[in-house]
Amino acid sequence: MMQLISILTAAFSAALVAGSPTPRQGTKFVGYLISTFSDANPQLQWHLSNGNSASSFRFLNSGNSILASTVGTKGVRDIFLTTNSARSEYFTIATDLDINASGFSWDWATRHGSRGIVVWKSSNLVDWSESTLQIVENDTAGMVWAPSAVWDDATEQYYVFWASRLYDPSDTSHAGTAGLDRIRYATTRDFVTFSAPSDYLALASTPLIDQEFQYLGTPGAFVRFLKNETTNQVYQEKTTEGLFGSWTRIPGYVRNQSPLEGPASFADNLTPGLYHLLLDDYTQYVPFETSNILSPSWVASDNSGFPAGLKHGSVTPLTQNEYNRIANKYPQ
Repeated sequence: MMQLISILTAAFSAALVAGSPTPRQGTKFVGYLISTFSDANPQLQWHLSNGNSASSFRFLNSGNSILASTVGTKGVRDIFLTTNSARSEYFTIATDLDINASGFSWDWATRHGSRGIVVWKSSNLVDWSESTLQIVENDTAGMVWAPSAVWDDATEQYYVFWASRLYDPSDTSHAGTAGLDRIRYATTRDFVTFSAPSDYLALASTPLIDQEFQYLGTPGAFVRFLKNETTNQVYQEKTTEGLFGSWTRIPGYVRNQSPLEGPASFADNLTPGLYHLLLDDYTQYVPFETSNILSPSWVASDNSGFPAGLKHGSVTPLTQNEYNRIANKYPQ
């Protein structure tokens, strides 16, 4: 395992990564796309920025869903849009979970929830495949939540991350006490075939969910955000050694308040060094920003043009061609 970690660390250090973490800040991006859902309508919803504003968005498709899952529970949460560095393919992935289903409880969801992720594929961001349910976890897992993905140029594959709770193999009904929530990962080239799942981050005394990475523009430099399920707060770590290198905890929490979850981070397209972070307060996303992400003081952003009711999702910077295709597909 240590040899694998060393190989992966070197690969990530040399790689240009894409997805929600953006390769660098620059003028190539002309806007932003928020992929999200709502509790009342657990399907993919899109909000497109008005120009290159990070705080002003319009709800596309007249406020209706862009995509609806026809597999698994037929409900999705925790939406994540990823692409490769060539931006030649796009995947939308999501948690397979419908909290509005008859008989639903969070205890049931952690014991007997879906072990797969819902996947859609596109070559142009506007024409999408039918939804598929791809099983990524072992039978010992009680659930798969909040998937995200990072593309690696060096190995030409995606690293997919999610949160799981694992039960003892002898506890086939998942009736007993599980291990703490942890971050797991697998690799894939096509979101059809996945490697065997492995632990990415499992702490002895802290349950973790809702991980997201932010690439900082130089090889190996990232921050990551994680939700501590005991405190219901999000904290931040940093590295210069790639995703499988050593990480340093930034003291405290992103915001000294609870509950917060579902971090979605993105670099500002216009202002170098400015980063944005969306945090879900269990009712909706609240936007924050900092000009020093390595030693941050996250302050509330202007939310006068920011849409209400958004839930755990992701933010994708858009090129001019991507922005035009989406705007032409959903004019309003």
